Amino acid sequence: MKLIVLRGASGSGKSTVAALLRQRLGTGIALVEQDYLGRVVLGLRATDDGTSADALDALARAALRTAPAVLVEGILSSERYGAVIEGLRGIPGVSSWLYRFRLPFEETVARHATREKAGSFGEDELRRWWPGDDLLRDHDGRPVEQLIGPEATAEQVAERIIADAGLVAGD
Repeated sequence: MKLIVLRGASGSGKSTVAALLRQRLGTGIALVEQDYLGRVVLGLRATDDGTSADALDALARAALRTAPAVLVEGILSSERYGAVIEGLRGIPGVSSWLYRFRLPFEETVARHATREKAGSFGEDELRRWWPGDDLLRDHDGRPVEQLIGPEATAEQVAERIIADAGLVAGD
């Protein structure tokens, strides 16, 4: 069982990378999107307030039992979702790769402006949702995520994840 977690600010590129991974891997990866689960499935306006944590946990666990690899993607603030991610990583037999998109705020605003949903919300909302330096850490305080900076393209990040986790199309 393979678990890949993509965390970061809205507009940082997580969904773009997730779409590339699905495109390249097809049935080789299940996708659990925080925004889709919160907004579409649960009908929530805010998706990073922790309300969907139990549902995200349950869906990711179910996916881990059935799919070769599971990608969990979202802002996923450590305060509200850190315990869920840690719990998923702690499932016996699960190997995990965690990535944190760490871009300057101005870069996420610029990237957001190029998205289809740019008209749905703007800089004020992005600022409210801004996670800052929100690294997941182990019990000794060491970061457990690999950082993705603004210089990495979505294609490079997708290829890196495929290589890191040894993912194969239709696995």
